[in-house]
Amino acid sequence: MKRGLHRRVVFGIVVGAVAVLAVSASRAQDQRGQPGAAATLNAPSGDAVKGSALYLASGCWECHGYSGATGTGAPLVITGLSASGFVSYIRNPRTQAMPLYSAKVIPDVAAADLYAYIKTFKKPADAKDIALLQQIMNEQ
Repeated sequence: MKRGLHRRVVFGIVVGAVAVLAVSASRAQDQRGQPGAAATLNAPSGDAVKGSALYLASGCWECHGYSGATGTGAPLVITGLSASGFVSYIRNPRTQAMPLYSAKVIPDVAAADLYAYIKTFKKPADAKDIALLQQIMNEQ
């Protein structure tokens, strides 16, 4: 009896996590077509090592997590924004939860470094590729 309850709890947690990722991905897709997401600047190529230091120093990890997918903020790991779209977004975020980072606070070169670092994040596995989830679903 306990084993069945344990499986249902684990299944619920896994399904909930997959649902959150799916909703976040669809929100990221929806934001790409919004005004302000268009390329407005020719962002220079970035340095991911410098971007990593900036990600930590600026506190990005506090909302977006260390992997860009685990915090309360938008999951950066699945962002569809281009480098210039990213810079445009941090200059004029569409949510009150995201601080505004002017060019004085994060210059364009540093923003490009930050974007280069974000692009190094590993995307989460698709639900179909998670063996434990598939095992639980097959047992139902």
